Amino acid sequence: MQLKHTRAEQSRINGAKSRGPKTPHGKQRAAAASLQHGLYASTPSLRPTIGEPQYQALREHYQSVWTPANPYIADKIDDLVAYRWELNRLREVRRQFLAHVFNETAVTCSEKDGLSVVCETEIRANAASGTLDRFDLRIRRCNLEISRIERDILRLHCHFSTSGASQNPLETKDREPENPIAWAEETFDLALDVHQAGILTTQAPKTACNAARYSGKTTALALRALYESVHNPDKQIACLSPNGALLNKVKELAAIAGYQPDNVTGQPTEDTKLILIDDAAEITNHPDFHQAQLLIASTPKGADNYFHAQWQSADTVKIFAPARSCDTIGEDLLRHAEVLLSKEAFQQEFLCEFHEKPQPRCRLLPLTQ
Repeated sequence: MQLKHTRAEQSRINGAKSRGPKTPHGKQRAAAASLQHGLYASTPSLRPTIGEPQYQALREHYQSVWTPANPYIADKIDDLVAYRWELNRLREVRRQFLAHVFNETAVTCSEKDGLSVVCETEIRANAASGTLDRFDLRIRRCNLEISRIERDILRLHCHFSTSGASQNPLETKDREPENPIAWAEETFDLALDVHQAGILTTQAPKTACNAARYSGKTTALALRALYESVHNPDKQIACLSPNGALLNKVKELAAIAGYQPDNVTGQPTEDTKLILIDDAAEITNHPDFHQAQLLIASTPKGADNYFHAQWQSADTVKIFAPARSCDTIGEDLLRHAEVLLSKEAFQQEFLCEFHEKPQPRCRLLPLTQ
């Protein structure tokens, strides 16, 4: 009797029989099988975007505008041109990629499916290992570096135009405190919703934000924590959430902007001055945080939890953000949610209503955006 092979053994036997493609066309197709647009390829297969002549023209244009007076400024201008060229290239490849996916989607998708072609294009474009998000992340980083280099050039122009500046070290004059909304939008290339701006600017001892699912609550709390960390480095900040998502978001944003938030932790202490809590409706006990400024955010989940108690408290400043007031939540997602969720779940997750019986959390985002 012949013994039956295990699955791993049979896979190795079957794999040994394969010799791969034999024709030149087949080999080329297999070599490029994982490439969607060539941006992350190790071989020069990037679709044509902008080349050497355009780069030189861009460099000459920037030199004529900034008029470098010495090699220090000239080097900074070259850095600026390099990042601007990379940004233009990223945008063009992103446009080509989306156009390609859109054309494919338009053939197979119809409005009868309940989703627009544009929405389905975004879904498919991001399905390939988060391709669209990877584009946007690199674009944000380029924009951030461009802003920094431009500020450095302005400082250098001011420095070298001052009498005797070549003998003096570069100094940064004291500036007025930076507006947190302007800081967040410039640093991370964001357009904040009203409730997100409220989270960034509130100075009340206790603030609660009742916001819809997928409205950017975690991002807004992380931005507030990072802003406080950067502008008040001696201020101890605690970021709490059931699964650690808030602290991870702070670290992610800090990595993008090049910050080191050493005064942000995941647990409050006696020295903590600001406590931020994400998904506060998941907290069933009622902790006491009187020693610090408190800023909490959540989508409702029943009436027997910490978030509901704070929302009902008379001394809590309230920020209310149902789905219709959030630009981050599109109409396609809302229509999809109304079809798939129960009435109570939709009211809880997107209309921010409290129900005695907690409803299951919405898990539609991976399917719709």
